[in-house]
Amino acid sequence: MDNGVILSVLGIVVSTYALYVEMRKEREPNYRAACDISEHMSCSKVLTSKYGKGFGVVELLLGKNHFLNQPNCLTGILFYSAQLLLCLFPGAITAAALYWSSVVACIGSLYLAYILFFVLHDLCLVCIATYIINGLLLYVSQQKYSMYY
Repeated sequence: MDNGVILSVLGIVVSTYALYVEMRKEREPNYRAACDISEHMSCSKVLTSKYGKGFGVVELLLGKNHFLNQPNCLTGILFYSAQLLLCLFPGAITAAALYWSSVVACIGSLYLAYILFFVLHDLCLVCIATYIINGLLLYVSQQKYSMYY
């Protein structure tokens, strides 16, 4: 089985869990997720922060209630689903799409990692898992990309 498929499915699973945690925490403020280890190691704290939606940028530019201000994990589910579909169709164009979308995802991961560590001063295991998945997807997609370009 293609490594990109495995990583994409794993990304969908992790992002879906993150979405579940975020939605449940918003409904039940006392909810404690399995990834909430301590005060400074809390995924629900990070996922429900202003940076957990629209990468913290959409709210600044368009407002908190704008339809584009969606949870980052929903963006992740869409990204990993697109990666999964692209993995099923080999070729130069899909290799390029996989590679460049992975580059963008890694840039987003670097931005969110900066926010996580230096702004929120937290350690989110779910977030770090997605950063690792994105890095591995970049590696796998670069291998495919280099076969054509």
